Amino acid sequence: MEGILPYAVAAAFVAALATHLMVPPVARLAVLLRALDHPGERKLQTGAVPRLGGVAIALGLLLGGSGAAVSLWGRIGTAVGRGELLALAFGTITVFLVGLVDDMVGVSAAKKLLFQLVAAWPLVHAGWAFEVLRLPLVGEIHLGLFGGLVSLLWIVGVTNAINLTDGLDGLAGGVVAIISVSFLGYAMLQGNAGTVILMAAVAGSCLGFLRHNWEPARVFMGDSGSLMLGFLLAATAVHSSLKAPAAVAILVPILALGVPVMDTLLVMAVRFLDRPKSALLDRFLRMFHADRQHLHHLLAHFGGERRRIVALIYGVVLSFCALALFVAFTGETTLGVALVVLEFAVILTMRQMGMVMEARRLSRLQREEIKAEVLGLGSAAEPRTGGVRRIIR
Repeated sequence: MEGILPYAVAAAFVAALATHLMVPPVARLAVLLRALDHPGERKLQTGAVPRLGGVAIALGLLLGGSGAAVSLWGRIGTAVGRGELLALAFGTITVFLVGLVDDMVGVSAAKKLLFQLVAAWPLVHAGWAFEVLRLPLVGEIHLGLFGGLVSLLWIVGVTNAINLTDGLDGLAGGVVAIISVSFLGYAMLQGNAGTVILMAAVAGSCLGFLRHNWEPARVFMGDSGSLMLGFLLAATAVHSSLKAPAAVAILVPILALGVPVMDTLLVMAVRFLDRPKSALLDRFLRMFHADRQHLHHLLAHFGGERRRIVALIYGVVLSFCALALFVAFTGETTLGVALVVLEFAVILTMRQMGMVMEARRLSRLQREEIKAEVLGLGSAAEPRTGGVRRIIR
């Protein structure tokens, strides 16, 4: 696999450069099309921001990944057949287009979920599915017909977990870049050249985009970018698990994707348990309602620069991605299980700390409102919001 490294570096460089150069014209196009993300109750920005950055990321991915793939074709085995490539391309294009339409005119959550299932099914049908779960201390669990369902839930779940990470400037792009580099290293251990090239292109495109998305962001990747990147990471995790021994097959992707996935699962659990007296169907539907309960929202209550919050989440993701590679290299499944538990505990602790700070903030606001009413001052003025942010020329 030594011969693959120059191609991976080239794919990352071309993807980064192409994405970086494409962002300004794409952002100006978004302004013309009024594809803007405006401030709102669940959003932390102060002004309208163009949100078609996913188009630039897709172009960077296409140029970087396809160029290296064509150069490598027939030289190094990719362990991926034509049918699998077509299924992956179909799914990626489908979620990208759904996200693009959502960025421009809006798409309901139910329709997005339906199209995500449509995108994932050909890939599962092509063989990218969990057929056997190898769990430590339990052994092999043959899923049979349930393997396809589990795989669909995994792909759709991870896709949306990455999508929901896109809540702070630079957060989703950096998190995806870190995870994709860890998957690249995992693919190197497996000798899977195709995954190495794909993940190199993903990492490069994200890094090229971050130059424009770092706070204060001049453009957002939008659902077109976050759904596409989430789908690629989810599919790569499934494919990599098919070629790994024992329990490492499931532990490595869980560790690498743990922060966004576990945070999303905890948020959904909170929504479900929030109204115990409501009808079961209502509680189930509430699990998919948007709110400000994700990790990055809760950590924002600590105050300070949001860049530090992003850097903190980067650090946590990077740490567990590095540990995932260590587990893959050593095959220490018991350690892997312990690290998954530790990762869950870390995320839960960070969320609880954020909730405590939120409760204190709300209590302080209530005291200020009561004081204002008593003194006859009225409520505090609403914060001002800015206009469309300057687009890079």
